[in-house]
Amino acid sequence: MKNLKITILVMLMFCTQNFKSQNILSPENVFHLYFNSFVNFDDDSLKELNSYIINFLGKDNTHKMNLEDAYNQKVDNLTQVFLSNLPADVSSKCKTEAHDYFDVLMNNFRSGTYKVKTIKSVTNPELKDQEITEVTYEISFKVPSNLASLNMGDIKKIGGGEMKKHLIEAANQLKRADKTVTAEQKFNLYQVKNGSDTYYWNGGPQELLWKATEFYFRNLN
Repeated sequence: MKNLKITILVMLMFCTQNFKSQNILSPENVFHLYFNSFVNFDDDSLKELNSYIINFLGKDNTHKMNLEDAYNQKVDNLTQVFLSNLPADVSSKCKTEAHDYFDVLMNNFRSGTYKVKTIKSVTNPELKDQEITEVTYEISFKVPSNLASLNMGDIKKIGGGEMKKHLIEAANQLKRADKTVTAEQKFNLYQVKNGSDTYYWNGGPQELLWKATEFYFRNLN
């Protein structure tokens, strides 16, 4: 009986230590979760990120959102803004094609990839006695070599049938994206010390999305 108790105690200690080690991630792994969540709109990565953050920041500081819903809302918003700039009769005739176009456009965005170039600790410019982890990475997107476009003057004059044709062709060009564009960007991870362990996080991950969005759309023009 005594040996059984010792065995159970050892097993519990091992499980506790193993659970703890699973929640200690490297800066690169933490950045991976942020990128997959906020650029790739991946809900599984966000769940994993929240499971990590809750260990040292608590539940109140986790990200409470559904990324698939956020993706669909983004597509809907882009579609509505575009349609609002068309004459009512044209807008009513190409709602489906406009939505399909922006869905393909955003799907190409969410398929963006990255490659970490360097990871280093630097002095926090706001708190000189603290360090942050600076991740320098190369972000990549696939875009068409030539994407059919219309200026605002053309949009106001074009008919419903012609607009539908244009949107279908533009969507097909996006699907056949044949050029890779890359840019070097940076993302900071703040450090939280807990004994000998260091945790990493960023309270404003939208910055990651903003930088990626600006670069992607600039290269579609």
